[in-house]
Amino acid sequence: MDDRWAPVLDELRERFAADTDVVEVEAYLSSKGYDRRQIGEILSLLYSDTVSSPALIGLAAETETGRAPSLRVQGPHERGRFTADAWGYLVTLYASGAVNLNDFEHLVERALVHVDGRISLADIRALADDAGLDDGAMGGEHPLIH
Repeated sequence: MDDRWAPVLDELRERFAADTDVVEVEAYLSSKGYDRRQIGEILSLLYSDTVSSPALIGLAAETETGRAPSLRVQGPHERGRFTADAWGYLVTLYASGAVNLNDFEHLVERALVHVDGRISLADIRALADDAGLDDGAMGGEHPLIH
C-alpha cells in the first residue's frame, strides 16, 4: 500500500460504513479536491478487499503482462451514458492490451463528447475503429477497405 494515502484511507474508513455506495465516497473525495486519477487510486486501495463489488466497474490487473494494477471507476456522468455492453467492450480492449490506459480514457472522452444519449456498443466500436485502436482485439473480422 502507498503510505501517502494511509491518512486518507483511515479518514474514509472512519467516515463511511463498509457498505457505503462508492458514488458517495467518490463525491466526498471530489469535494476534497482530489482529481480522477487520485480518486481511482484511493478507491482501489479502499475497496481492495471487496473489488468484486458490483458498484465498482473496473479494469482488471494484468499481472502476466507486468502492468501495474489499475481500477477505473465510472463517474456519475458516465454511469448513465454507457450501456453495459459498451463499457464491457472498453474494459475488454484494455484488458487484452489493445489499448493502454491513456487510449482508454481518450475513447471514453470521445464517446461522451461525440455521442448524444446512451452510448452503445456500436458507437464504441466505431470510435475505436476510427482511432485505429480496435485492431481485432475482440477476434471479429473487419472488412478490408481499399
